[in-house]
Amino acid sequence: MMEELQGTVAAIVFQSADGVFCVLRLKRKDNGQSVTAAGQIGVPTVGRSVTLRGCWVQHPRFGMQFRAVSMTEQMPERSEDIEQYLASGEIEGIGPAMARRIVDAFGSRTLEILDRNPEALLSVPGIGEHKLEKIRASYAEGAALRSTVLLLQNAGVPARFASVLQKAYGEGLRNVLEKEPYRMVREISGMSFQMADRIAMAEGISPHDEERILSGVFHVLSGFSSEGHCCVPAGAACQRTAQLLGQEEELVRRTVLEAAEIGEIPSVVWRDQLFLYRPSLYEAETESYQRVQGLLRASYLGSETLAVQKFEREHQLTLADEQKEAVKYAMESGLLIITGGPGTGKTTLIQAILTAAEQHGKKVRLMAPTGRAAKRLSLASGRNADTIHKALEAERQGDKTFFARNESEPLKEDLIIVDEVSMMDMLLFHRLLCALKAGARLILVGDTDQLPPVGPGAPLKDLIAWGCAPVVRLQHIFRQKEGSGIIENARRIRDGEMPQPDERGEFQVCFTDSEEEAFELVMQLCREARYEEEDQKWDMQVLSPMYRGLCGVDHLNQALQEQINPGDETENGGFRKGDKVMQTRNDYEKGVYNGDIGIVWSVSGRKLFVQFPEKEVVYEGDERQDLQLAYAVTVHKSQGSEYSTVIFVLLPTQRVMLQRNLLYTGVTRARQRTILVTAGSALTAAVRNHRTAGRCSLFLPMLAGEAVP
Repeated sequence: MMEELQGTVAAIVFQSADGVFCVLRLKRKDNGQSVTAAGQIGVPTVGRSVTLRGCWVQHPRFGMQFRAVSMTEQMPERSEDIEQYLASGEIEGIGPAMARRIVDAFGSRTLEILDRNPEALLSVPGIGEHKLEKIRASYAEGAALRSTVLLLQNAGVPARFASVLQKAYGEGLRNVLEKEPYRMVREISGMSFQMADRIAMAEGISPHDEERILSGVFHVLSGFSSEGHCCVPAGAACQRTAQLLGQEEELVRRTVLEAAEIGEIPSVVWRDQLFLYRPSLYEAETESYQRVQGLLRASYLGSETLAVQKFEREHQLTLADEQKEAVKYAMESGLLIITGGPGTGKTTLIQAILTAAEQHGKKVRLMAPTGRAAKRLSLASGRNADTIHKALEAERQGDKTFFARNESEPLKEDLIIVDEVSMMDMLLFHRLLCALKAGARLILVGDTDQLPPVGPGAPLKDLIAWGCAPVVRLQHIFRQKEGSGIIENARRIRDGEMPQPDERGEFQVCFTDSEEEAFELVMQLCREARYEEEDQKWDMQVLSPMYRGLCGVDHLNQALQEQINPGDETENGGFRKGDKVMQTRNDYEKGVYNGDIGIVWSVSGRKLFVQFPEKEVVYEGDERQDLQLAYAVTVHKSQGSEYSTVIFVLLPTQRVMLQRNLLYTGVTRARQRTILVTAGSALTAAVRNHRTAGRCSLFLPMLAGEAVP
């Protein structure tokens, strides 16, 4: 239940580097008691009167705290609070001693004097003309900030944005707030459309304003792209925008059509229907189809025969006909797609292509979408492999990612081989194409039966459906021994058949009657597998489709942490020495990427030391928010990784995720043993549900010449 807590800020105990989160001591207005409050509310000034909204919670180490979700600041009224405010250092030229002298002179009228008659400060010992001017200028600057804080608070926007806006726009801030509030959505990190819209309404901008409608449309398009769509039919976008803005759909439609006509909203007509794009996705689709067609015009490298013979002789094996065909295509075409399930020889084929390319004097670069997938590719091929982001020298600036390797500074290699391409979305595929030098070849390797990319589009699927680029489908299973029960059941699932336990125990199915029983079974299996041992933390993984629920990732991680690595130390974001953790975003400076798994080997003060397979990384302060426990992870997060043993829980309560491609992806993460904890109804539903949510994209129609930008 939400409560209000009023009082005066007595001290700031902790504040995050970005000024979002803080822990403060508050002297309550109602009873004078000192309490601790914490939350993502910005950092108030000591001495300020504030109103916090939130609820009381019991912190495991620091006791009862008020967890604040919002804060409203007021100027202090009592003399002692005013003195504390002046002594805080917010006003240049006033320290604790000067604050006391000023308040002694003017008492509760001090702030009124500063606002209306600052010259009166000359009567205070120690203040001359020069110091007065310094105080006056600093207080005026603070007054502008306070005015912005008040405006934001009245609009229901976190006050922490006030200093960010002041720094970004300076003297032009008032003009932005009054006339161009929607530009803040593009230019200010963390500023949502809803926040900017509330500011606009508070400043009296018309609800029918064209800029409001267009900004609303782009907000809606961003929402569609987070659902996997590259573009959206104009009718659907207008309908959702009208609902968002509370406007007539006809008004939105007229505004959108006019903007599309002049190119203000990128659009393409296909089959007599108008599709709208975000600018970045329009560029990605329209440029990518042209670059793909350019790749098919690559020159012939030479015969693959000698290279194949050399490879077979050195590795003492015979390539299958489909593998030899793939090596031949790699020599002939600028684009080759290789697809197949586990055990079908994709890695062997990559090695053969490497041999052929290098025999013809070509430099090769290996890549994969995630760090784990790149590591697997490197170990399998015996060559260095990087994440795509690292290979393209990506850098994060605010909310945007920039790639140093591009049309102006392309990659130097002649042949680029990318594994696990089913994970690559349209935006990243476009950046990769832009970074290829003239005449370079591209080989894409992936399993289309796995989950689609998290981001918008599905370029691998579209390229295969196009039918004009060489596609080699690997179907013969070579790994008849290791993990054969997994491979055979992956085939069954792919073909819509029910999986079956095998005699050697490589694929086990444990049926349960309830979520509670499933949870206890997962915990028992982890005990029996000795998950607490460091080798097992690397070699096994618990998977679940969802974060929520008794058998969701969040609860499983908490329970497994207590079972595997119990302890009381929770001030470091809840992490303890020995915890298995996952990086949740790409950090180009540290060289760790979304999905990388490591183990906390030391906790020192507010620092965490995490050992990843190839490096040790130190996390300080807010950087710890980039980590999450990884005893259990979602199937989506596991994609691109392999483990010796996988315990995969799939239940009826997770019905929105019961899909064949999710089941297939989960069970194929294991090399040696998959243990499926499930109920018969859930397993049947997942196998039968082959229909996945469609993704709106015109990449395939563009490739086929049916849609012209």
